[in-house]
Amino acid sequence: MAPQIGRLALSWAAFLVLASGVLLLTLTPGTPEFVVTLFTLCLGLLLGLIVVAAVLVLRRREKREGG
Repeated sequence: MAPQIGRLALSWAAFLVLASGVLLLTLTPGTPEFVVTLFTLCLGLLLGLIVVAAVLVLRRREKREGG
C-alpha cells in the first residue's frame, strides 16, 4: 500500500469518526438520523481498523523479507 493511500484512508476514517461523534451528541436517540450517524461512526472505526491492520501486516512483511 502506498503511503499516500494509507494516509488518505486514515484521514477519511478520522473525519468520519469525528464528524459522526459530534453529530451523535446533538441527535435524539431512536430517530433515523441517529441510526444513520451511528452506522457512519461504525464504518469510520472499521475503516481505521482496516488501515492500521494493513500497515502492521505490511511492516511485518517488510521486516521478514529484510527490506
